[in-house]
Amino acid sequence: MCEVCAIFGAGEHWSDFARQRDTRFPFADILHYRAERKRRIAMLNTLVGPLGLLCEDWDGEALALTDARGRTRIAPTLADVWPVAEGLAGARVDPLADAFFAPLPATEPAHG
Repeated sequence: MCEVCAIFGAGEHWSDFARQRDTRFPFADILHYRAERKRRIAMLNTLVGPLGLLCEDWDGEALALTDARGRTRIAPTLADVWPVAEGLAGARVDPLADAFFAPLPATEPAHG
């Protein structure tokens, strides 16, 4: 993908879209896209923070994970976050395991 599309934030991974895209006007909803991306990165930081990692947006197209020593690795998609986190943290990371969520603060269930 070229830098122009990355700047506009029109990534093509399925996890980057929380809405149906209008193919005629793919950038019409860019503010919503960016707000959703920021929200997802905040949730990722809640998950990787206990591992000593920080997740940040990288060029609107990928995720950058950084450890306490300043080492940074790029995760092109959400699925790539976990192996990258394992490499930086030096520990097994299984986001589907109950123990993975143990250090996180309890939250109130959402009411619909």
